[in-house]
Amino acid sequence: MCGNVPMQPGRRTPPATWLLAFLLGAVAAWMLIQAGRSGAPAQAQVTASGGGGNVFAIAGQLSRDVYGLYLVDLEHATICVYEYLPAGTGSSRLRLMAARTFAFDRQLDEYNTEPLPREIKTLVEQHRRLQASRPSP
Repeated sequence: MCGNVPMQPGRRTPPATWLLAFLLGAVAAWMLIQAGRSGAPAQAQVTASGGGGNVFAIAGQLSRDVYGLYLVDLEHATICVYEYLPAGTGSSRLRLMAARTFAFDRQLDEYNTEPLPREIKTLVEQHRRLQASRPSP
């Protein structure tokens, strides 16, 4: 799919999976075209493709007047973001905006978050001690 995670040796993606992924992208593009014509904001649409439901496509609004498609591949731990470019910009198409693996992101305990997980842990421990010290009614 997307990303640079190698496939296992001898393992091939079945043609039906590629066909479903293509059809899913076409349906998402059609939805974006229809949303653009109606002038209403696009609603996120989540659909799983074949192959055990390892690929999800989410069509939605990327910014105020920009629509696109998020493609999440759970098997390869990657996410791709596509921007829909309407016909007024030359030709209607989906353009790859970003792709990355999130395999290593999931291994972080904390990054750029507040409160820190250890602070929450301390609060939970305090709460449990208070609950344990209360007399039962």
